[in-house]
Amino acid sequence: MIHGQVMTAWIKNRKANQVVIVDDGVASDDYMIEVLEMAIPEEIAIGIFTKEEGVQFFSQELEEPTILIAKGPGVLNYLVDNGIGIDEIDVGGMGARDERSVLYKNISTSPEENEEFEKLIKKNVNVYIQVMPQNKPVSISEYLKK
Repeated sequence: MIHGQVMTAWIKNRKANQVVIVDDGVASDDYMIEVLEMAIPEEIAIGIFTKEEGVQFFSQELEEPTILIAKGPGVLNYLVDNGIGIDEIDVGGMGARDERSVLYKNISTSPEENEEFEKLIKKNVNVYIQVMPQNKPVSISEYLKK
């Protein structure tokens, strides 16, 4: 979910002061919470929430530049459907699994996840892939059609 070097690069690029993870499973897993808290640079705040808590958190005005992390697009659709404005999504860290096939280089998705990305695009969310800040962003739309 969080790779130290990648996360550090994005935190610097986005000038973020906090990282928020929205995932029901992670939010109830004390071990994963501890691991994720250790993976984030010490000076960066971290919040780990269920989907419902994520809606509550993001319904309030953010006081700090924030990076939102979710394991998949379903959570992001849930947030948007519950009134949370998300302008753009950088897809990353979705590795291979039995139900997934390669979408783009090291990004793998399932047919269900592809449908969720399509829904986000229809809601005018800019969904793209940009693994590192120095890489050029690539729209996910052209890869979903393949």
